[in-house]
Amino acid sequence: MGNIGNFVAHALASKSSPPPITLLMHNDGIYRTFCRKKKSISVNHNGLEDIKTGFDVQVLSDDVWLSETSRHKDDSTAVEAPNASEELLERTEEGRIECLVVTCKAFMTVRAIWKVRHRLTADSTIVLLQNGMGVVKKLNETVFPDPDHRPNYVQGVISHGLSMQDKFQIAHRGVGTIILAPVVTDQTPAVLAEEDTHWAPSTKYILRLLTLTPSLVATTETPVGLLQYQLEKLAVNCLINPLTALYDCTNGELLYIFKVTRTMRLLLFEISSVIFALPELQGVPGIEDRFAPERLLRLTMNVANTTAENTSSMLQDLQLGKFTEIDHLNGWIVDRGEELGIKCTLNYMICQMVRSKLTIRQRRDNTSIPLDQDDIQVAEDFASKTTVKQVQ
Repeated sequence: MGNIGNFVAHALASKSSPPPITLLMHNDGIYRTFCRKKKSISVNHNGLEDIKTGFDVQVLSDDVWLSETSRHKDDSTAVEAPNASEELLERTEEGRIECLVVTCKAFMTVRAIWKVRHRLTADSTIVLLQNGMGVVKKLNETVFPDPDHRPNYVQGVISHGLSMQDKFQIAHRGVGTIILAPVVTDQTPAVLAEEDTHWAPSTKYILRLLTLTPSLVATTETPVGLLQYQLEKLAVNCLINPLTALYDCTNGELLYIFKVTRTMRLLLFEISSVIFALPELQGVPGIEDRFAPERLLRLTMNVANTTAENTSSMLQDLQLGKFTEIDHLNGWIVDRGEELGIKCTLNYMICQMVRSKLTIRQRRDNTSIPLDQDDIQVAEDFASKTTVKQVQ
């Protein structure tokens, strides 16, 4: 679980009458760590540690969801033996999920929800709290292609300052907000979507629950309002994340360098052009001013200054040889631009540079031979044929 997931789970557990909270863990290693942490989540506020327990847990093992046995459910002792955690888990009855809060990175979302897709119905609601755009479209294309059986979606933008101190232990460094709204589809203009208030009961429930949780400081917005907050954050992330990743620098080191500012302006001209052309925003007043390149540049500079000592998540991912969210940031701008007839050449180049840097890092770590994918396939075919001959 990441910072946002821990923060939301801890906040819900802090309510005077907390709802049932089940943590879905996608491997046994996470569960072992949770047991070593005495099955608790800790949030540090200004040096004061606030620890919460009482979470239900389900662990995915060989595509089967396991839950804690009743006799070990309240046991907060650590799991030390290599196979001890297996003894604490048993196959669970995979009941329907009414509300699912997803806080993993955008590119992980499809894979994560695929594992529980059979437990979600048209009456369920999925809350997506993450950076980037285009996740709902991918979910609809790959996980829920049938509109009649598709769950409801709520998306959110979070501005709380969170940092990880250890597994299941985070620091709340800055109070922000969470802005929530039901999703606007690409086919529905935002101004028309505001008129639709026929939300599913599970959607109303989760929105009420989150907005009435004090430490989340969550509010609901109209779909068009949320979309604009998302696009503002997208524009900022499209600059800070890839540039810090490529320059290998902190956020603050992007400031006061003319060449960097010039690069940002060129990227923003493309980003603003795509935003202005989005059909979802047609008829919304003030778009030209709110998403003007110069305003977005000032917004980016303010964020870089506020988080000057921070290392962006994209740089951290590249340093660890992990996949990044570039496809849901600059990649989304490129894709929407293509749909709208706008060529976003510079954003496309940024995407390729970030992907290439990841490949270089992975090859360096694996000390692999630089082969093309076609060469690898030919080598695998040859090896397969050679093996058959040896067996014969």
